[in-house]
Amino acid sequence: MEAIVLGSGPGLPQEDRNLSSVLVRKGVQTVLADCGDGCIRRLMDHGIKADDLDAIFITHYHPDHVGGLFILLQMLYLQGRTKSLPVFLPERPSAFVEIMQLMYTFSQKFKFKLQILDMDQAELYFDWISAYPTDHLLGYSGIIKEHNLVNEMKSWALSFTGESGKLVYTSDLETTDCIADLLSNAHTAIVDAGHPEAEQILKLKYLNIQRIILTHGISKELEARQAELEKDLFEFAQEDVVYSV
Repeated sequence: MEAIVLGSGPGLPQEDRNLSSVLVRKGVQTVLADCGDGCIRRLMDHGIKADDLDAIFITHYHPDHVGGLFILLQMLYLQGRTKSLPVFLPERPSAFVEIMQLMYTFSQKFKFKLQILDMDQAELYFDWISAYPTDHLLGYSGIIKEHNLVNEMKSWALSFTGESGKLVYTSDLETTDCIADLLSNAHTAIVDAGHPEAEQILKLKYLNIQRIILTHGISKELEARQAELEKDLFEFAQEDVVYSV
């Protein structure tokens, strides 16, 4: 199994970083986790053709994780994709379909079947991929309650199981504690270093993870304590590098 970080930047765009996206390959299957801006160019650079993707997983609806999905679907349509494509969404899949219609991106015109699915159905389609809820969006509860909004505050981490162990993509987190059991004993963890407190990142060394790849920028607090990141365990994500698991 291998992973390629297509985008490792924080929510604020940077000149030298794309927004969040990770390509994962296992055997003949290739899936995409998140689809931030810049993802399409990276997919093209890696030779991904119209029918190569077997699924897309969106961990939450922040624009830096989902903003490239609409143009990706349009590209696949224009390229003549024919293979069915499951897209696993974090919440309210019917609302996503309405947004596609608002953009005049009608799946009825596609030559492929677009399957819009809930994230918690992932294991029904891929026995090597599991989704776990995280705490990233829970801080929005006040504004959602105050304005009677329908947001469900669902965000997810993804686990990919290969022959050599488990790859965990945390996506965005407020704490690593919320998925500590998932991270424990992982071969490789691609971890959000921008949102959690520094101590939440540093304590990962006690979870028996073989390699921790830090992505999504770095918090000021963690940057100040960067010397505490053990070099044989922690590393910062490099885009377009193939990480073998």
